Amino acid sequence: MDNATSLSLARIAVGAAAYAVPERSLKAMMLDHTHHEAPFLMRIFGIRDLALGVATLLARPEHKPALVRLGMLVDAGDAGAGALALRAHAVKPALGAVLTGVPASAVVAGLVALGQQKRKRKKV
Repeated sequence: MDNATSLSLARIAVGAAAYAVPERSLKAMMLDHTHHEAPFLMRIFGIRDLALGVATLLARPEHKPALVRLGMLVDAGDAGAGALALRAHAVKPALGAVLTGVPASAVVAGLVALGQQKRKRKKV
């Protein structure tokens, strides 16, 4: 399985869980699951990742790089949001590191996937 497919499947799993069971997803992310608006916000996050994962998974090979880049942009935005929350002391330092580090690592995984796709195209 290539890295673009792995990233797509991970997005689908995370997005589906966030949409289907937002309170449990919030707890897993160590975020406040008791606020009445939190499930709504988690579902917005979830459907975005689910849709992006499905689109990338089903895309024609020539369109996958653009969708991987779009996912990297989304992940970079998520990492930025984590960093802003950390800087504003809205989250504990350990949680802020996770909320920043996990999406930042997804950006790196996207770079690896793009490199893998580029090598595949050169072989063809």
